Formats: sequence, structure tokens, C-alpha cells
Amino acid sequence: MKEPMAGSESCPESALERGRSTHECHAPGRGIANKLGLGISLLALLWPLPASSQVQDLYRITGGSFADHVEYHRVDLPPGKELVLANLAGPGKITYFYYTDDSNSHRTDGTGFMYPGLVLKVYWDDAPQPSIQIPLWNFFGAFDRKTIDYQSLPMQINHYCYMSYLPMPFSQRARLVLANDGNEQYSRSVAWGIDYEKDPSLATEQSRLHAAWNRSNPTQNGIHRILEVQGKGQYVGNFLQVNTRYEGWWGEGDTIFQADGKTLTHTPGTEDEYGSTWGFEHTYSYVYSGYIQMDEGKNRMYRWYLANPVRFQNSLIVDIQNQRYNGQQTSSQDDYTSVAFWYQEGAHPAPPLQPYAERAAESKGATYPRSMQR
Repeated sequence: MKEPMAGSESCPESALERGRSTHECHAPGRGIANKLGLGISLLALLWPLPASSQVQDLYRITGGSFADHVEYHRVDLPPGKELVLANLAGPGKITYFYYTDDSNSHRTDGTGFMYPGLVLKVYWDDAPQPSIQIPLWNFFGAFDRKTIDYQSLPMQINHYCYMSYLPMPFSQRARLVLANDGNEQYSRSVAWGIDYEKDPSLATEQSRLHAAWNRSNPTQNGIHRILEVQGKGQYVGNFLQVNTRYEGWWGEGDTIFQADGKTLTHTPGTEDEYGSTWGFEHTYSYVYSGYIQMDEGKNRMYRWYLANPVRFQNSLIVDIQNQRYNGQQTSSQDDYTSVAFWYQEGAHPAPPLQPYAERAAESKGATYPRSMQR
């Protein structure tokens, strides 16, 4: 366990006994873990680069041409039905994708604000199964029917505009589909747009973007699994929503990679993984990491491994521990939801998506006795 830094604002014992949350003070310590020792190699062509590199490379002329697909109209999508957002011919690379609807003006009628029954499916080339199958709003980092504006390098939300800048190469075809697997009809004015490059050189590019959604409601054995994948590729980031009823410091859990069978503890505590240390004192939104929600019992964060992708040749498992501090590190049973993003050689089916009823269910996280909240 780490001792408080000299001069840091760690919680006094009296405050901890009263069950103060980490929104009010720092946790007194966290588990020690080895830092990840993965070597960082040069990023491959088409890889998302730091913002400075993107600007510096703007002068480069390629053999590609700009194209886009934009629509703005009423969408009526009954339960069980799908709508093709775009069917793009390759070879090409999606460089920007945004989606919005007018549900912010219709929060109490129809499906309300941010209807959770919408699922984004993305098919690469002629694959029969989608490689991305994610609840639509969660793909952009919005959860629990609450949108929060933030700015990160590959993803952003600005005033109900949900945006992705993750590059998505494809050789033959890219098909983006909106599905309604909920129990209500989705009827809204909708706008979406896709910018992409058409470039013959991408005909031989094998990398494809994949994404996986998972909810542990509640976690079992103090572990939430963010990703489990077989093959060759690199993991580039995630969103994480943690809903807890614990009034003290909930974020003792480490992030653990099992890369090609080798176990690597990446960071000694949840806040370290998401760009902070010694607790989350306030919300923030930066290019590689962010902690954007600090409501009572609700915590939302993101982490991007763009300059340091987690490369794997055969397999990768990503877990995060669910642990609280009550005088010592103790496993919890909170409600964790995550979206993981990775690139992989070839198009592979996305993991099965949990049914709508499970995705939309009320939190089943544990309730902790106040006497245990230290």
C-alpha cells in the first residue's frame, strides 16, 4: 500500500470514519504493482498519432481522394429492425464518424433521451458478422442516458454531437448499421456523417477496428473483464462506467493485461490507469485520458493507448479489479460497464452483446454497511 505523499491532502482518520467519499478527500493508499514494461515501437502507417504529429504531417500528399456520406432526416425504427447508415465501397479508410438526434428536445416523450435500445454494428469487407457491435451511445462514451461533453484525441462529445476520429481501414467494403434491439419504436430527427478516404494502397491493409461491450452487474470475485481476444493486433483504449454504492474510496483496483500468456499489472490503482494519482479530486478531459463524471456513486472515465498500444501476437485479456479501501484493500461487487477498442488482422466477429434487458437493468451493485466505509 502506498503511503500518502508528504504534503498531500490524504483523508484524515476522522473523515474516513465518517464515510466521506473520494469526491471530498484522497484515499490514503493503494496497492503496489509493477509498471507495465511493454516496449513501444514506431507506430505503423495509418495509426492514430499524437496531435502534434497529425499537424506536422498535414502537408503529405497521398494517392487518396476525399469522400463523405451525410444524411439528415426522420428515422422510424421499430423494435427488431435495422437501418443501413452507410455502405461504402473500398479500398478506403473512415477518418470521421458522427451521429446525433433531437432526443435532447424530447426527453419525456417516445423513447426519451438517448434511447438505450440502439446498437451500432460495423461490418468490414464481406464478413457475415459485425466486428463492432456496441450500444450506440456507449460507443462514443455516453452511458446511463447522460451525455457529458469531453475532448479526447480519438473521441469527443460536444453539445449532443457524438464524434469518432478513430481510423477504420477497409479493403472491399464498410457497412455501418443501426439496429433497434430494444422494446420501443425509435422515432427521431437524426443526422449522421462519415468522412473517408478512397485510396488504392489500402487494398492490402489487413488491420480492422474492433470493439467489445461488457457489463458486470455486479462484478464477480472482484474482477471486471474489459476484453478477451485471440489473434494478432493491438489494444488502443476503453471507456469505463463505474456505479457504486460505497461511500468511501472505491478505486483500488489494478488493470491487468495477459498478453500472449504473460501477466502484466499495468497500474497500481484505477485512478492511475485513467490519468490521475492519489484519488480523483476533480473531473478532467485530456487527449489520452479523462475522468468526466464524479456524481454521487457514478464515475465515468476513458483511457487511450495511442502512443503506447498494447500489442499482442496470439491473445490478450484485459481485466480491472473492483476493490475498495476500508482500512485495507477489499474486493467489491459494484456495477462496471466498459467499451474496449482494438485493431486486429482481418475482420473477426464482435463478442456477443448482452440482451437489452440486461444492458438496461437497474444497478445490482452491493450495498455496504456504513461501519465498513472507511
